[in-house]
Amino acid sequence: MPPEATVLPDAEAVARAAAQNVVETSAAAGERYAIRLSGGSTPQAVYRLLASAEYCDRIEWERWHVFFGDERQVPLNDPRSNFGNARESLLRHVPIPGTRVHPMTDANEYEGLLRAFFGESPDFDLLLLGMGDDGHTASLFPDSISLLDDERWVIEPPDVVQGMARITLTLPALNAAERKLFLVCGVAKSPALARIAAGERLPASLVEGAEWLLDEAARGDATG
Repeated sequence: MPPEATVLPDAEAVARAAAQNVVETSAAAGERYAIRLSGGSTPQAVYRLLASAEYCDRIEWERWHVFFGDERQVPLNDPRSNFGNARESLLRHVPIPGTRVHPMTDANEYEGLLRAFFGESPDFDLLLLGMGDDGHTASLFPDSISLLDDERWVIEPPDVVQGMARITLTLPALNAAERKLFLVCGVAKSPALARIAAGERLPASLVEGAEWLLDEAARGDATG
């Protein structure tokens, strides 16, 4: 398994552990809390928990600044949009000022936004990350030339994956964050985790110093 991996019984337990991480890192932040949201089914479960009565009142939402790690180039109300999904499961239910929610629509504009907000380094307080069945994270896919970019923070990857153009944070932008948390659930993720455990350099494994929350199904035989 990846270092710093915590294995939990199921996807619900992973979502609850992640929600607790969000509560704690938000409380520990200073005047502003910069979080990078992720797409995928497990993060959606986290967002629904955060918007629920159980968690909502534990968070000072007015300090939040919400960013995204990648986006498919579709309208923001498209069911495939990471922003659209986060809006439906979390953002429309909590009192974050609209000017502090930053959807991705253009790579150059988003890089300018991040540089104006963070200065020299995009040191997000927390990155929520997922991993695809092939070991990709954000829209950084195995063997992509995008993995070699060491100057830009936001790019449009030249690879058209699943027939869809995308925008993504680069590895330097992901690695600059103070805390990175992978949420990985389901047996389909087990082969990629086993490859990472065997030392293969898949995109998710290139995020430095990340913590991993796995469910039992994802762990599978990834015990290297």
